Amino acid sequence: MRLDLHRHLEGSHSAAALRAVAREHGLGHALLQDEAALRRALVLTEPSDDASKFYACIQVARLAYVRPEVVGALAYRAFTEAASECDGFEMRVSLFSMTRAVLENQRVEWRARPPTDFAEHARGLLLQVLSARDRAQAETGIPMLVRLGFSRAFEAEPHQRAVAGVVAEHARALSGLDVLGIVKGEDTEPLPQALLSILRGLRSVLPDLTVHAGEFAGHGSVDRTLQLEPQAIGHGVRSVESPDTLEQLARRGVTLEVCPCSNHLLIPTSLAALRSLHGGHHPLPVLQRAGVRAVLGSDDPAPMGTDFRSEWSRAEALGADMARLQADAVRRWAQLQPPATSPRPTA
Repeated sequence: MRLDLHRHLEGSHSAAALRAVAREHGLGHALLQDEAALRRALVLTEPSDDASKFYACIQVARLAYVRPEVVGALAYRAFTEAASECDGFEMRVSLFSMTRAVLENQRVEWRARPPTDFAEHARGLLLQVLSARDRAQAETGIPMLVRLGFSRAFEAEPHQRAVAGVVAEHARALSGLDVLGIVKGEDTEPLPQALLSILRGLRSVLPDLTVHAGEFAGHGSVDRTLQLEPQAIGHGVRSVESPDTLEQLARRGVTLEVCPCSNHLLIPTSLAALRSLHGGHHPLPVLQRAGVRAVLGSDDPAPMGTDFRSEWSRAEALGADMARLQADAVRRWAQLQPPATSPRPTA
């Protein structure tokens, strides 16, 4: 069973989907009318350590975030496209950033809105996404999970706390929590205390936690993250810098969500250093040899110009133990949802 266990909604809007939804909903932005121009603006063309180039691609997709129903239509297409690539997947939803984008596209100063009002906008978007998931799942028969992401940039704490209240109300429809985002400065993967406070409150209803770490920062970021007792870590490839970090991961049974294409495009210098450290080997097989559980993800397939089938082939070419990769994915999937929603076997 091929399970995509690290995928972001905002990075899953293909040029074709954006163009089709723009046509259906009468969106007038010039770029959204030209699929070829969209593709050029949406997809990274070469590896770069400059994360702003990646975020520029995400900003292109957010041009279509103008109304809740449009976000719902885009989400439905993202879910169905993901379903065509695998036997089951988990989609991460950055509700705060999506709400902010909708309000900004409506020329609303979101910071000036009361947190309760911001949260009501967030609730409308979340309901649209969950409805799109349910429809796509019913039509395709592919099980789909939704994980709620909080950004470590942590803008406007009162608004974030109000959004957390919405998340708690809909916890039964979600698989867990995620911490994501890149911050400029000395600490590129910080864990703000206010964010940790929100996570502690939410874990009573959403105990499964994943944290992006060990991607733009070194193994120390993973060590710090382990103090939160997460079930999984997004990326985490820089764990291979430290035998002690690898030993901790293996002993605790924490799963790393490895996204080969994403790492190739977004952290090329670090990836080259990690390969050099381990005789030219990619971190994925190094993690496996150290006894660390690892699964695959497509991350942000639209700007990365990839899909989950390509990630699977890439992992095999990198020397990963594919049987073990599959076994770790099935084990992780079983942690996330009841057996009744198990993915159907691959033919």
